[in-house]
Amino acid sequence: MPAKKQITKEMILDAALKLLKEHGYDAVNIKQLAGALGCSTQPVYLSFSGMDELRDELIPLAVKEFKDYMRSNSGDKEINLYDINYINFAMDEPQLFCFLFMRENAFAEIRQALIPVIEQSVRGLMETYNISYEDADILHDQLWMHAHGIAAMTATGFCDWDMEKVSMMLTDCKKAFTEKFEA
Repeated sequence: MPAKKQITKEMILDAALKLLKEHGYDAVNIKQLAGALGCSTQPVYLSFSGMDELRDELIPLAVKEFKDYMRSNSGDKEINLYDINYINFAMDEPQLFCFLFMRENAFAEIRQALIPVIEQSVRGLMETYNISYEDADILHDQLWMHAHGIAAMTATGFCDWDMEKVSMMLTDCKKAFTEKFEA
């Protein structure tokens, strides 16, 4: 008789991330995880106290996927939450984008997880425009809000703008928001 496959917490989280990316967060449940792992629901129940704990452990994995995507597509540039790569991520990984950036009450936890990226962007804006931290922080959030709107419309299938138009909109928005800082 073959040995029973040992299901680990890491295997469950990997399966959860895969389900999330393919089918969205609603598909990440005990029954679907057991099916994806080819086991009973018992290993999932033994590894996590419930779906809240699993979600809490899934968030850092999803953030890592996001950061890895952004790094791999940024080339030598810094990662910014307001550039074309953010929108490309929404197009390429719509379920993951919605989980990270469009869940109810997700803003505070995702912002916390992205503090290093945000701080890097804010410092870059401070240097580029010779502005205070406060002004750069507001500018960052304005630019992110604009890019997020386009990304959300893309991720949800609300619109299918071509990337040339999107790039133009991002450039025009940045120009409008930064005009007051240029001497």
